[in-house]
Amino acid sequence: MAKKSAQAEPATQEPKPVSATDKKGKATPKRPNQSKARPPVNPPMTAKEKREAAKKSGPLTKEQKKQAKDDLRSERSRIAEGQWKGDPLFDKYHLARDKGPERLLVRDIVDSRWSLGQYYMFGAFAILILSTGSVALQSYLFIALLALTAVIIVESVFLTRKVGRLMAKRFPKSEQRKGGLYWYAIQRSIMPRSMRNPRARMSYKATEDDLGKVVR
Repeated sequence: MAKKSAQAEPATQEPKPVSATDKKGKATPKRPNQSKARPPVNPPMTAKEKREAAKKSGPLTKEQKKQAKDDLRSERSRIAEGQWKGDPLFDKYHLARDKGPERLLVRDIVDSRWSLGQYYMFGAFAILILSTGSVALQSYLFIALLALTAVIIVESVFLTRKVGRLMAKRFPKSEQRKGGLYWYAIQRSIMPRSMRNPRARMSYKATEDDLGKVVR
């Protein structure tokens, strides 16, 4: 009986796995070999980011270091040229206090005006050096310093009036505070022209139409 029951049971067959070809009716095409190097998702823009990327990539050879210095020098020159021209693409490289078209207009207003205030630092330094003499000389120097300060105050009044007028004309809907722009203009006006940063780009003969625009 055991033999008959054993013969009666059919042999079970394992199901064959369905291949991708049987399911779709055609073979799955192979992906092309992606051998091209992809650019980084966030390419470094600043010098700090470039230094961090260089540290991660490992030590550099002398030739690579020299090339990196040349690239950094040319990049700084390109940025400085773009900032001087007033190109909006290079505005992101400015300090926070110098960013925006309103600040560019204020700088141009200051740089297009000759003022006695730009010699204030030299005058104050000279008075400080010469004040070590006699008492009479100190009195005269003190009067001269007061006179120079009064002249700067008068110049600042006219300067802020011009800034306010051109701001209302060019940027009537600006969100910049007028008080901050006025103080920004006064601070720049009492700095020597050669020491102003960003550097001056307007001459004393510049017209109002030239102020705040991109230099071609």
